[in-house]
Amino acid sequence: MAANLAEEIKEVEARSKDIVKDAKNGAAQMINEAQNEVERRTKEAKQKAFRLFKENTASVEREAEEKAKQSVEAGQKKSEQLAKQYGQKVNSAAQWISEEVISRYGSSEN
Repeated sequence: MAANLAEEIKEVEARSKDIVKDAKNGAAQMINEAQNEVERRTKEAKQKAFRLFKENTASVEREAEEKAKQSVEAGQKKSEQLAKQYGQKVNSAAQWISEEVISRYGSSEN
């Protein structure tokens, strides 16, 4: 009976070692899979964040371009309006200055 018991203990120990070995291998595999999943999700998150950044940047750039275009157009309209408004005054002021200079200092044609 001692021989059978010793053999049975050895068999159980051998099976236990195999179970522990399989468990360690399974745990290592689970750790590798988890690390791969973390890397994959991290990569996806970075890509999504970059995509959102680019989309937001493009949106802000479009808005800025539109506002700049509107500002330029408003400035051009304002300058045209001022040119029309003061254009005749400039001519009359220039004429008046010319007359004053000629009356004080004389004409070079004389």
